[in-house]
Amino acid sequence: MKSIQSISVIIFFSLFMSCSNGQSPSSSLNDSTSLIEVPAPKYAILFPETEFPINKTEEVNPSLGDITVTNEILQGTDSNGPFMYFVAYNQIPPDLKKSIEGDPEAKAVSFKASLMSSATKLGGTDFKFSPVNLGTNFGMESICKVFNGNGIIKSRTFHIDEYMFMISAGGKNINEVDIDNFLNSFRIID
Repeated sequence: MKSIQSISVIIFFSLFMSCSNGQSPSSSLNDSTSLIEVPAPKYAILFPETEFPINKTEEVNPSLGDITVTNEILQGTDSNGPFMYFVAYNQIPPDLKKSIEGDPEAKAVSFKASLMSSATKLGGTDFKFSPVNLGTNFGMESICKVFNGNGIIKSRTFHIDEYMFMISAGGKNINEVDIDNFLNSFRIID
């Protein structure tokens, strides 16, 4: 039980910065980091075309050994209300990596904790989870209600190489087909 609580705390803090509405400017790792940087896998995703810009930010999280959390966020409001599409990724914290290595149950717990922590900050309730795959990478999908039941957020998370990726989309009165098109467009480029 302690390992599950540890995983939840680690993921909550690693995603804390990735899901806020106000993103702050880019930062870089400082020289005292103990984390060995490995290149993030290259990915592609198709954001919907809107009048709003896609903002990319990088935040350093000192509480996790100076791990950089990278976000690409498209958010705005249309005739249906507010919406958001985003991709967030960061290197897997060493403590989390150690906790989930070789333990499928711990990995599933880490996925659920990350999905819940990000959506709960946005008012998410009534979560439903299901396993998903991206090629050979196992992941987890969640869907939850937001805006007092008048909207949804659908998210997927994967551990790919040394990184954790979360892809999410949602909004008030949003078309679920648009959400699925966005989520299904995510792919890793070799």
